[in-house]
Amino acid sequence: MTLLTSSLLLISLLTSRLEAIPVLDKSPAHPSPGVRILRAPESLVAPLGDEVVLECETSLQPERFEWSHRTGKSPGAAFKYLRTGNAKANVSQEAAISRLRLLVRPDTLGEYRCIGWFGPLVVTSTTARLELASTRLVGGQDAEPSLQWRVTAGNSVLWPCGQQVQSNPAASWSYYRNRVEIKAEFAGTNGNLFLSNVSAESSGSYSCQATNPASGERIQLAASLQLQVTSAQRSQSSSPHWLKGQPKSQMVTGREGSSLLLLCPGVGSPPPTVVWSSPDVVGAVKNNRSKVFGHALEISDIRVEDAGTYICFQDNGVRPALEHYIQVRVERPPQIVRPPWANLTNEGERLQLECEATGVPTPEIYWLLNGHSSIDDTEAELSNNLLILHSVQKRHAGYVQCFARNSLGEHSAGTLLQVNPKQIQEPRESGGTHRPKPNQGPKQKQMFPPSPPNVTRLTDESVMLRWMVPRNDGWPIVIFKVQYRMMGKRKSWQTTNDNIPYGKPKWNSEMGKSFTASVTDLKPQHTYRFRILAVYSNNDNKESNTSAKFYLQPGAALDPMPVPELLEIEEHSETAVVLHWSLASDADERLITGYYAYYRPSSSAGEYFKATIEGAQARSFKIAPLETATIYEFKLQSFSAVSASEFSALKQGRTQRPRTITTEEPTLQPGDRDTTTPSHNETFSMSPMLTGTICGGAVLILLLISTCLCVCRRKSSRGRGNNQNKPRLAELREDFVPLGNCSPSKQRQRTRHIHITLNPLAQQQQQAMEEKNDSDQDVAYYQRQSSYDYDPGLRRMSSSSLRRSQRTLERAAGSNGSSNGNNNNLNQSAEVGPVDNPGKPGRVLMKRPRLSSRSENLSSGSLNSVGV
Repeated sequence: MTLLTSSLLLISLLTSRLEAIPVLDKSPAHPSPGVRILRAPESLVAPLGDEVVLECETSLQPERFEWSHRTGKSPGAAFKYLRTGNAKANVSQEAAISRLRLLVRPDTLGEYRCIGWFGPLVVTSTTARLELASTRLVGGQDAEPSLQWRVTAGNSVLWPCGQQVQSNPAASWSYYRNRVEIKAEFAGTNGNLFLSNVSAESSGSYSCQATNPASGERIQLAASLQLQVTSAQRSQSSSPHWLKGQPKSQMVTGREGSSLLLLCPGVGSPPPTVVWSSPDVVGAVKNNRSKVFGHALEISDIRVEDAGTYICFQDNGVRPALEHYIQVRVERPPQIVRPPWANLTNEGERLQLECEATGVPTPEIYWLLNGHSSIDDTEAELSNNLLILHSVQKRHAGYVQCFARNSLGEHSAGTLLQVNPKQIQEPRESGGTHRPKPNQGPKQKQMFPPSPPNVTRLTDESVMLRWMVPRNDGWPIVIFKVQYRMMGKRKSWQTTNDNIPYGKPKWNSEMGKSFTASVTDLKPQHTYRFRILAVYSNNDNKESNTSAKFYLQPGAALDPMPVPELLEIEEHSETAVVLHWSLASDADERLITGYYAYYRPSSSAGEYFKATIEGAQARSFKIAPLETATIYEFKLQSFSAVSASEFSALKQGRTQRPRTITTEEPTLQPGDRDTTTPSHNETFSMSPMLTGTICGGAVLILLLISTCLCVCRRKSSRGRGNNQNKPRLAELREDFVPLGNCSPSKQRQRTRHIHITLNPLAQQQQQAMEEKNDSDQDVAYYQRQSSYDYDPGLRRMSSSSLRRSQRTLERAAGSNGSSNGNNNNLNQSAEVGPVDNPGKPGRVLMKRPRLSSRSENLSSGSLNSVGV
């Protein structure tokens, strides 16, 4: 992809309201309805020279994969994109899986990330570490080369032979007695040889060996133990005590969910009894996860609550008793419990995102904005677990990720940030009208296109589009058309059949006016792009920018959305109602972007009208304008960036009835009644009879007069029906209907005119024709409604078509003048009054040429019509 193409894609995305799919790492705290990292690369430990493979998988196939690398471990260190194809790094891709093959070298060690590109949006995986396998000795000078212990039979012996070994990964241990390997009693002793209930057969020379499981490197420790076990009868009594080289306190660390083994050193004569307790952990020993084996305490499935001090108390009856303290530390991998969440944000506003995580050690939080570190952003500020954007810019639009990391790993979550760009308005001069600059004509109106549509999945075969027209003073929009294209080779744009009307020229928000439309008959598991075509009142059209790529997922792969419940339909006014709804108590508002409201008259079986309600916190919405005193049925559904919920139950409501204005009569006391004037009730009872009689007589008289006039005019018309100079209008009969049955008979009576948006040329031509034919006999017709896709106000007739129609009628009049045509034909096609001047044809309305194709309806230019 070239740099120019990438820049155009990014600009089209950032200057609009995003409706790309949200991309979240999978976590129980925040379910992921859209594209996510299914499998992040895992950290590896390998020896020098080995070849390792890091794998990354996304839920959908991205446009491309990339990998980045850094050598440091600090979150502030910069990642660099890998140049693949060389000897040390090679990237391959198979559908939604990417593999990075590496040769382990000093310059390839460090941290790696997998990056998936979905258009201009970026989803980044958690970090995987590549470390070199190593095993080494530490503190060798303090270690005793050889220990000699003499203990009484029946004691338990703990020899910490592996304290001087540091291995990555953790070493596996082998123990030997008299150079013969023996089996350890407990697994996971981490280099501690434990011998319980020793006897005379346990005497001998002991040694140990560490092995690195990754590299296979072995270290034979020089330290050894000479153990002599004596009979209890020959031993003198002694209190519990530690042997030389045994630790007097311990620090043991375990990972949450694993098993932990605590070993207690100390011997005595007779052998002491061991009791385990903890002042910090309630029920540390008496629970179903703890088992006591004398000098050993095993805790399975350890938890963070198990951390604290454990005491091993040894007593054999000889004072003093012995107490051994063990500090237990339980580590937990990082887990984001409160992911960030962002709604639609206006450009220039301040935005604060919160990300809360748990873990031991306490995780460190850092942020990525579309794959770029927030540290490099001049508008970003980090404050504990908060990301503050002092002024949101277009470049911030996209996917914002929060990462929590500690020594055990990383966890991430994110949110889709939509930025509503500022509307740039040209400054005007104050104190009067705007004056154009010299040598500059008046400012022409512009066609402001709608915003790119936001796409939401409705079903497996349909989506919902939402777009907005910003506030402007340009050409008014008449209708919209929706176009879509399936992504693939040589796929063309398709246009839906529906015309979406613009409606009344009112802005329903400060930003402009929003619209909604659905697109059906799509194919699931395919990727589409959408755009909106606006048709303006000047007969021209303009397209919006295309939407981001939208993959239509099957419903089985998506988590269900919370379904709103309609509570009440409030009668707000004669033309409006207010919907009230609620969500279930266990519904997660963070999954919701807004709501769709559907409504139609209950007596209708047609399609529903739609309205969009932005914001998950909305619980009421006014719908207007509606018909007065009409019952409507309503239903709701919630939606997110990629899916919509099931419909709520239908609920009916109605608008208010018209209010009747009544005038109250003054209340009179019985003694104050004026007996000379009839009461209100008396007058009311007399008025209907009198009014009906007068109106009925007037109607009969008018009918008689009209009948006589029509009969006289028809007789006069038949007597003059042989005028041969009248044009033949039978061919125009199919497109025109006579104004009335009786035509005017006087020449000075004027004809009715129908004017439809004349352009200046058509007006001049019409005025000339009227002056020429002012003395002619006029015949008025109504034109039948022609089939036209758009608003009737756009119908026009061009001046050239008008002149051609006029010449056709003149030739028709000439042919009638030279031959004896059938005058009855004329009377059948239209009833026309007498013509005083037989040399001139009667003036009629010209037939408008029909638009030949749909493309002409959308073409630029002006179509004009003329009324006569």
